[in-house]
Amino acid sequence: MLPLVPSPLSICTIVLRFMLLLVVSCKTKGMVELPPNVSVPAVLVFGDSIMDTGNNNNNTQTLAKCNFPPYGRDFKGGIPTGRFGNGKVPSDLVAEALGIKELLPAYFDPNLQPSDLVTGVCFASGGSGYDPLTSKIASAIPLSGQIDMFKEYISKLKGLVGEDRTNFILTNSIFLVVEGSNDISNTYFLSHAREVQYDIPAYTDLMVRSASNFLKEIYQLGARRVGVLSAPPIGCVPFQRTLLGGIVRKCAEKYNDAAKLFNSKLSKELASLNRNLPNAMMVYLDVYNPLLDIIVNYQNYGFQVGDRGCCGTGKIEAAVFCNPLEATCPDVGNYVFWDSFHPSENCYRKLPLVEGSTMALFMKLFSSSSTSLMLRFMLLLVLSFRTKAVVKLPPNISIPAVIAFGDSIVDPGNNNKVKTLVKCNFRPYGKDFEGGIPTGRFCNGKIPSDLLVEELGIKELLPAYLDPNLKPSDLVTGVCFASGASGYDPLTPKIASVISMSDQLDMFKEYIGKLKHIVGEDRTNFILANSFFLVVAGSDDIANTYFIARVRQLQYDIPAYTDLMFNSASDFVKELYRLGARRIGVLSAPPIGCVPSQRTLAGGIQRECAEEYNYAAKLFNSKLSRELDSLNHNLPNSRIVYIDVYNPLLDIIVNYQRYGYKVVDRGCCGTGKLEVAVLCNPLDVTCPDASEYVFWDSYHPTEGVYRQLIVQVLQKYLTRFF
Repeated sequence: MLPLVPSPLSICTIVLRFMLLLVVSCKTKGMVELPPNVSVPAVLVFGDSIMDTGNNNNNTQTLAKCNFPPYGRDFKGGIPTGRFGNGKVPSDLVAEALGIKELLPAYFDPNLQPSDLVTGVCFASGGSGYDPLTSKIASAIPLSGQIDMFKEYISKLKGLVGEDRTNFILTNSIFLVVEGSNDISNTYFLSHAREVQYDIPAYTDLMVRSASNFLKEIYQLGARRVGVLSAPPIGCVPFQRTLLGGIVRKCAEKYNDAAKLFNSKLSKELASLNRNLPNAMMVYLDVYNPLLDIIVNYQNYGFQVGDRGCCGTGKIEAAVFCNPLEATCPDVGNYVFWDSFHPSENCYRKLPLVEGSTMALFMKLFSSSSTSLMLRFMLLLVLSFRTKAVVKLPPNISIPAVIAFGDSIVDPGNNNKVKTLVKCNFRPYGKDFEGGIPTGRFCNGKIPSDLLVEELGIKELLPAYLDPNLKPSDLVTGVCFASGASGYDPLTPKIASVISMSDQLDMFKEYIGKLKHIVGEDRTNFILANSFFLVVAGSDDIANTYFIARVRQLQYDIPAYTDLMFNSASDFVKELYRLGARRIGVLSAPPIGCVPSQRTLAGGIQRECAEEYNYAAKLFNSKLSRELDSLNHNLPNSRIVYIDVYNPLLDIIVNYQRYGYKVVDRGCCGTGKLEVAVLCNPLDVTCPDASEYVFWDSYHPTEGVYRQLIVQVLQKYLTRFF
């Protein structure tokens, strides 16, 4: 009987099988091409040394560690971090390929920041396995211990982002489980600790039961997208070749036979779990065959050495036996393996395309012939997500948040606490809102800012930044700073005693500070650069400040006043850009002369549309459109889009019956001719069915009209933001 080599059992985890985890045969750092409306907020990893990013570093009881040179030789700065490789490991490469972050930190990393938790961590421990005895032999963190770490993580995450966002993260993140090779190689064959109790079929049954129980446990805790790697051809790693491969160091076939038997049982068990656990997407990944192909045909993949590692002789050295006293090869890029168990980073990045049952399934789902196995695996996982969103986003695009500025069209309640008459946190406002609650939205139900986040699949409602019930977790997916009766002209909010556009920017700066505290600076910058910013103003300037109050008419004619408006709009957009916004949608002024109140005030006896108001709106819109085009060309990486709502809303007003409405020239509240804000109150009678009306009050459309406009706007303009 061959002597048991006292090398850290975790190492046995075999690099091979992880190769599958290899994220990309990456020619670039490009992100995985995700399906439309799908996001992956975090990566969470369990398993052994293939994935361990340093959890074993402070474990004084185990030899399965590598936080010393030459490990990390090709890592940034040449630092040994506790990763069992010369550079990055699959945990890092998955996070990198998904565009989440560059490295996946160990949960036990003493430098772990609260913001790191939001985008994922690694719980894996070198030397662990499905069999509880495996971790005991290696003094590693067992899967039960990793579950306890995960429960603690969930509690911390709730403290950071709230329960709702935590549940979203758990449901939509990718979970990876990489175990099994230590069980077969170390516990069963090397130590012989299970051979008295179990033959190989019985032992693989034990492994599958343990794997199944683990998966059911993380499912109960919220995981839904779970990728489970098969055992690799463990008999072909350099260490096993040395021990059992004879003089010519062939692959140890009995190890490989055990791996194949386990894999067949694991695949069936995962299929059963998928059938029985609602909304679960547990994906079995065959890494055995593709990794075996790399080993057998290593020269086809650009390697020169496939049967030994780069460290020392490459035949036995791993963990403590691969240490500063050992020489390493000049160019690890020529080697499949870094040490006698673990592949090199270059190998992780070169997983080839192969055919087979798993690959055939992927090819049916994703036709790109250049997509690596790992990428396809991740795509399959994320397809389990069924968003309510209607909009289809382009590949590689995510919109983490919606952030809105402007006036009453998008104000969800910021004016509630402001000393102004321009508020509506009383009935009959909110008549058709959930629960019939008046929230401060100038409508019978939802408003455009809500409908936008709903259509994009982000959340159901966009809360007011000044909402006293706002939670820290709400900030991560966006808020609204808009204030009813505000405008581009600084005089407009003064007349109405509401929040000016400049004050909304100050609120936004405060928001950025809070967001950095919650998710960290890097994630904050990502949110700002990729979120959808919405700016809606101008109608109050034209209707109230210029025509009704007439306070600007002595200074400006209509062309000069619209110059003032678009210059102010331009300055606002440039300041948003300076603060980090890149995707900015600016709505045109509407056909303000056609809203019921303006028909009443300036439309004559027939209450026709007030054309002078509409002329001013059209003149402003033409100038605004040109200015936004100029900004888009001059501000690097900006996507500043002029959004025409004038014409689609005018078409609804003119052809209201074609859109299914019965009443267009008055609102649903009171007489519908003048009532708005405090004039539309509990003393006013409302129409029986607001869905028959274009307008809710004398100024604001109904939710039904907003829905039609938002769908049209997104269909026409969304792709211009990417």
